[in-house]
Amino acid sequence: MLKNVIQNIFKTTSRRIAVPALLTIILYVIAMFILFLPHIEQSFISRKKEMIHELTETVWSLLDNYHERELSGELTRPEAQHRALLRIGNLRYGPEKKDYFWITDMAPRFILHPYRPNIVNKDLKDIRDPSIKSLYLKFNEMVAKKGAGFVDYQWQWKDDPNRISPKLSYIKGFQPWGWIVGTGMYLDDIYAEINAIRNNFMAISTAILGIALMLSIYSIRQSMKADNELMRTAIERKRLNESLKESKERFRSLLENTSDWIWESDEKGRYTYSSPRVEELLGFSSDETMHKTIMDFVPIDLKNLYQETFKNLLGSQKSFKGFETTCQKKNGQHVVVENNAVPVFSKNDGLLGYRGVTRDITDRKMAMEELKKSRDILHANLEETVKSLALAEEKRDPYTAGHQTRVDRLACAIARELGLSDHQIEGLHFAALLHDIGKIALPSEFLSKPTLLSHQEHEIIKCHSKVGYDILKNIHFPWPVAEIVYQHHEYLDGSGYPRNLTDKEILLEAKILTVADIVEAISSHRPYRPSLGMEAALEEIQNGRGIRYHAPSVDACLKLIKDEKMDIS
Repeated sequence: MLKNVIQNIFKTTSRRIAVPALLTIILYVIAMFILFLPHIEQSFISRKKEMIHELTETVWSLLDNYHERELSGELTRPEAQHRALLRIGNLRYGPEKKDYFWITDMAPRFILHPYRPNIVNKDLKDIRDPSIKSLYLKFNEMVAKKGAGFVDYQWQWKDDPNRISPKLSYIKGFQPWGWIVGTGMYLDDIYAEINAIRNNFMAISTAILGIALMLSIYSIRQSMKADNELMRTAIERKRLNESLKESKERFRSLLENTSDWIWESDEKGRYTYSSPRVEELLGFSSDETMHKTIMDFVPIDLKNLYQETFKNLLGSQKSFKGFETTCQKKNGQHVVVENNAVPVFSKNDGLLGYRGVTRDITDRKMAMEELKKSRDILHANLEETVKSLALAEEKRDPYTAGHQTRVDRLACAIARELGLSDHQIEGLHFAALLHDIGKIALPSEFLSKPTLLSHQEHEIIKCHSKVGYDILKNIHFPWPVAEIVYQHHEYLDGSGYPRNLTDKEILLEAKILTVADIVEAISSHRPYRPSLGMEAALEEIQNGRGIRYHAPSVDACLKLIKDEKMDIS
């Protein structure tokens, strides 16, 4: 009867382990393939739409610039329009540098199309293709109603006139000249990228699912084995408990057969009883341990390490747990043991001694050491991974090679001077190494241009903070690395970019990184200018102290460099 009850209990325990494991796998499949993957695909399409939106806005700003020059009298309207068309007609982007911009007017007619010169400057009535006429009407209707928006249609594939593909464009009207400017993306490209993402994701998810399934099966099997073992142990323990009630001698017999060393001592810790287990643990017989303390088994060179603690534990006359000591076995080997004890008092509350258990924890200590080594290896791998990402960006921009490393050294030195915790400094260290990672997505010709960047080029370069944030935001660092990278060009007065944040909205680590970045950038060579020198760099942060730059960080930086405690060369 007792055996059947215990078996039912442990079978229920196995089910309680198996059911949650299987439900977890099912929920994972639902979350990954029904919720998460469609969300990723939709997010990808949204980013692509946002990209062509921003590119169109950039070209629109270029038209606005020429219009302002027209209004100022610098250029006539035909001159301004001619220059704008020449410049926009040569703009290309995308992996193959074949994506382009086009312009129509409200007549309607095409003013600019790099790959279809046959339809440029032709009136609608002279064009026989009904699809182009319909497209004109779509453009004009969208601009008339909303001023700007997305339009989908069929069009020539880039520079291949023999291939027609579905396309989604963003257009915006330029009212002063009655023009409509736009660019688009080919949906075949988008679907190809989404399929690649989906295939990679499904491969990884399938691998993870397989591992999780195997681990679940293994856990269930081990649980069932453990249940059987526990069942046998429970039955045996029940029998032993029943026999304990019959005889004190049988109780002592049970103690002497346990896996731990059980002992009793007087008030000074000298053993008055020692179970036979001590011989397996230390190599000494029970008789050899009589009237000795645990300190008698500690190596001579380690006695000072434990003596004071042992004395205080006995003096407290309280229970103690987890008192670890290294003991020397009879054969000279060392073993780590854990001592736990409770005090025993007389009827008059006088301390008689202690009853305790000593357990071999050598394997556990070794396992903990291995775990610490594994943690250190993981941390080292994280460090190397981050450095590799930083190096990848520097390979794209060799003129600023070493910039991120120098900024890292200066930023961490400032943080230490300000008294930041080691945890914060470590997060700042990784953010500093990655703060320009977003440049990896920018055109390399902008990064290495030997002359000053144009307004349009500078606006594109400014996107690197947001791109860096997008790259890093889904990596689960134990610090806000992505947000620090996002904010490293923000100033206290709101004049920074990309979000015009002000003092209270900016992280302390980002404020420190900004100061270090400014100093290193001004004092280093750039493709379009030689180094302006350290004096110019320090003058810049002094002039902006408390206005654009974090005052304590500026003061710490000045102190480090003027006291020659920091060299970023």
